Amino acid sequence: MKKPAQFKLWLSLFLCLSLSGVTLPAAFAADSADKKEILKRAHAAYYNAKTQGLTEFKANVTPNWRIVLKDQLAANPAGAEKALQMLNGIHFTVSLDPQGDIKVTHRADVAPSNETSAKGFEQIFTGMEQTMSGFFDTWKPFMFASPFPEVDSEYQLVEKENQYYLSYKEGATDVATTMSKDFVISELKVTTADFKSILKPRFKPNPQGLLMTGYTATYQGATAADTVQLQVEIDYQEAGGVQLPRSLNLSGAFQGTPFAIEMAFSNYDVKKH
Repeated sequence: MKKPAQFKLWLSLFLCLSLSGVTLPAAFAADSADKKEILKRAHAAYYNAKTQGLTEFKANVTPNWRIVLKDQLAANPAGAEKALQMLNGIHFTVSLDPQGDIKVTHRADVAPSNETSAKGFEQIFTGMEQTMSGFFDTWKPFMFASPFPEVDSEYQLVEKENQYYLSYKEGATDVATTMSKDFVISELKVTTADFKSILKPRFKPNPQGLLMTGYTATYQGATAADTVQLQVEIDYQEAGGVQLPRSLNLSGAFQGTPFAIEMAFSNYDVKKH
């Protein structure tokens, strides 16, 4: 299979998406009783799949290759359709273990026919692993853990203009969170000497807490050329009594070039405690 030109952009995007998985650093020591109570209530306001009993899951992931190869389909329909047949013969599985680690596996109906095809396949496999890891590293703090530091840790929490501003630091990393008086996060910033991210999540109410349905983000690396602007939409389904992704839509721009990716999740195998 000849590698489409868009794969280079797609792979670059995957590498940048992995930056979205910046681990929210832990904080230390203690704060006032009032601030502890506010943060305790903030923790409780969010949906937590682990609290709902989830320990691990496995699901099939199907990319919409027609979206990825949109330009190739317009420029060379016959060649792109041939590439689509091979791409649709690649099957991906994503799994989350009890420690929250993500693993992506794959199998292909047809083996690559030559070295060029083999390299193209390998880039696709690497790209999917980067994309799934990057997405779930952003998803997990909101849906499998908590986007807040521990209640008995060291942090600054101030109220201003009907909002809460939460900030804390670990080493050279600064984390700053803005949320409403109802504990709905509107912005989360992670800043280091080499990297800055601004995440603006969106939520919808759920009987078990706020459910993250998407986010917009800007990731700025060492240079302006490393900037990625990203918009993510997440649709959910109930699997084993837990809310888990049904579809994932990603769009944005990398180095000024637009991109769009869609993926569907199916056949969940959910384990609970």
